Amino acid sequence: MSLFETLMRRPVCWPTRTFASQPRIRWAKMVSMCKGLPVATALDGVDEDDRVPAIARLHDLFSAGELSHECFSAVLEQVFAARRHADLERAMLALPPLVRLTPSSRRLVKPTVLQAADGDIQLGSGWQLAADTTIRTGVGAAQVDLTAASWDTYHINLRLETWGSIEVLVPEGVALQLVGGPGSIHLESLSAPVPGGPVLRISTSGPTGVIRIRHPKERNGGPFTRWRRRQSTASPSSGS
Repeated sequence: MSLFETLMRRPVCWPTRTFASQPRIRWAKMVSMCKGLPVATALDGVDEDDRVPAIARLHDLFSAGELSHECFSAVLEQVFAARRHADLERAMLALPPLVRLTPSSRRLVKPTVLQAADGDIQLGSGWQLAADTTIRTGVGAAQVDLTAASWDTYHINLRLETWGSIEVLVPEGVALQLVGGPGSIHLESLSAPVPGGPVLRISTSGPTGVIRIRHPKERNGGPFTRWRRRQSTASPSSGS
């Protein structure tokens, strides 16, 4: 019996209704950034689409052996019972953090500036992401892997300046906000943010190079991920 079939048989895990497939944010190939645009606030009511990223996060942790069945069931019940976004975020506090957090004794107090005027920057495993971080490059190429960094806080302000190119790898489930600045950004399809998860605010300034933002290359995923994909594929013909 597969893990997904086992989870489906547990009486506390699933409601009788079917959830829609997880929404993904689709953006144009090139996005021009404008200053001063108001940011819409989410409605306080919780619908099924709001619960899907939370359920997916639960199943990812359970499949990886990072959650006991008791914790999985308790949080899942709270997710289904949530009526407001605050309730949903409060339920997710019982889970391990979505990103690796820097120990409080090592967190940076002042803003951090990483600069390479002529060469390339490859920020991989082990680098520290301050609450306010600026990355400046010349005509070279930079890759900024936020999945490998330790985050000083759940709310990050990241400023990017380049004559060349910067590729930013964002962990799945992180909420991304583009908060203004000149230039254009290549933004790939991103997964829906996990309730109560990290928030990454990206702004640009200075020269107008090429900035690309994406998730790391996807793997096949666990049983729940594959089930979501099957549901999404089958949905157009469900009425036949």
